[in-house]
Amino acid sequence: MFLQIFCFAVLFHPQTTYAENSYYAKVQNNGVYLCSTPSENSALFEIPYSYFVKVESSVDDYFKVSYKDVTGYVKKDRVTLMNGTPQNPYANSTFRVFVPYKLYENPSQSSSGVDVDTNNTFTYYGTKIGEQVSSTSNEWYYASTTVDGETYFGYIFSPLTHYFTPISTNYETFSIITDLDLSTSPNSELKTLSTGTKIMLIVSISVPSVLILYFLIKPTKIIQITKSRKQIKKDRKKVHHGDYFEFDENDL
Repeated sequence: MFLQIFCFAVLFHPQTTYAENSYYAKVQNNGVYLCSTPSENSALFEIPYSYFVKVESSVDDYFKVSYKDVTGYVKKDRVTLMNGTPQNPYANSTFRVFVPYKLYENPSQSSSGVDVDTNNTFTYYGTKIGEQVSSTSNEWYYASTTVDGETYFGYIFSPLTHYFTPISTNYETFSIITDLDLSTSPNSELKTLSTGTKIMLIVSISVPSVLILYFLIKPTKIIQITKSRKQIKKDRKKVHHGDYFEFDENDL
């Protein structure tokens, strides 16, 4: 029973995440990349200087973070963890293209993409060096836009853009955190389990516990029942009537 209660508490007790505590890390240098995996080989874009990422957890040498609505990883030694919530954590910039083009999956015209035109407004996230489409530039913007009611993310060759909203420097700063433990907790695997899986785990633990409890109690019950039957048999052995005893016919 205690085992069942413990499992229920571990599996279903509300957990506090780093995102709920709103830990932010500031980008205080150029060349800080948001990566799709904890590896610099999977860089999505360079995060604008002086802005923040929202920290969720720690994975080896990386923080798992979110920047706007994109989740990824940044090297721990490239950002500064701070104790505060910025008013403007992300660069707020938009742009358009002056000719119909594509929003590519990778910063290369050989990758697949979705058609966009001059009516699309793009949300800017950051910059990445890619294919050199012209003789003067190999810079691409990582951005998102809506096409036919669906949001797409990808890359636009920067020289084809205009009406780019300028990005100002974010001067917000807070006390630096040096001793916060963001390591993954021992039961972090349990947090990601679905409710159905948690129920199956409880059942698989509960059934053996009930069986063990049953077999521990069963011998005691058998002894109690045996004693009760013997006592009933003794009570029925003789019936007293005045000066003589009458035996129960059932006992003959």
